[in-house]
Amino acid sequence: MMKKTTLRDVAKEAGVSVATVSYVLNNVSTQTIPEETRQRVFTAASKLHYVQNLTAKSLSLGKTNVLGVLFVSTGDARIPKPVSYGVFLDGLERRCREKGYHLLVSQIDPAKPNFEIIAERKLDGFFLIDAMVQSFHAISRNLQYGSPLVIVDSLIDDSLFRQVNPDFQQLFSDLNASLPTGQPYALIHEHMSNERYHEIVRSASGLDESLVFAATSDEESLKQFIQQHENKPLVVFNEFLALQVMKYLSPENLVVVCTSECPELLPEQVTKFVFTRSKSEVAFGLMSALLHTPFGTSEDQYISLGKKD
Repeated sequence: MMKKTTLRDVAKEAGVSVATVSYVLNNVSTQTIPEETRQRVFTAASKLHYVQNLTAKSLSLGKTNVLGVLFVSTGDARIPKPVSYGVFLDGLERRCREKGYHLLVSQIDPAKPNFEIIAERKLDGFFLIDAMVQSFHAISRNLQYGSPLVIVDSLIDDSLFRQVNPDFQQLFSDLNASLPTGQPYALIHEHMSNERYHEIVRSASGLDESLVFAATSDEESLKQFIQQHENKPLVVFNEFLALQVMKYLSPENLVVVCTSECPELLPEQVTKFVFTRSKSEVAFGLMSALLHTPFGTSEDQYISLGKKD
């Protein structure tokens, strides 16, 4: 078995002190190290295949450089969260990696919540996705005071935490303008854990409750709702859900709000509304601000959606 390379080995190879190696590899801004010395340290570390002990580093710096993504999953969703949020997770992981962070993803069952990921991993911050109100309060109670938390697709009445949500008022204003004047339509959206999400969508749409359907795993209920409204334009939230709806309805009759950020999955005949800004970009921007200024004055973000030409 090969001996593990240590800081002392790197220091000897570079001809500098152990302290200098530590300053360079940990990018300590309070120390002025000549560029030539820095390059010698990097070259030596690369040559010896030095790998930093992240556990020791996190203890010394008081941070882990790991951010968590928590999905609240009830099992009723028609589209699994890792599928529905695949593009979001991919973009978020890339942005985290560019800034030196790792991303840890976990699902929480509200019936049997396990908060070990919060209590044991000592993460630097959290993204909470589609949280039920009661789950949100249970999770927030387990956070260390001041821990950065960004809530996504969860309408929570708590001004202490930052939120990222679609701008539903603007969306339905534009959506109504895109349909023939006065033409009624029906709406199908994903079943979300967050109770207020359903309420806000229905309220912003201005539709009667009988025209709004939250799609669960019950295939027959979805089919019946589509058949009841087959003579109306049908607005569907989520591309993956729209693909399932197209088993029963022609794509020409569909208007799809692309909440999963992958409109390319849909046929050209489908009218599409897409986010004007990437959800992962907005969420990471809020997190980055909180990491630098935990008690700063950043504001909730509402992402608008526009009709795709």
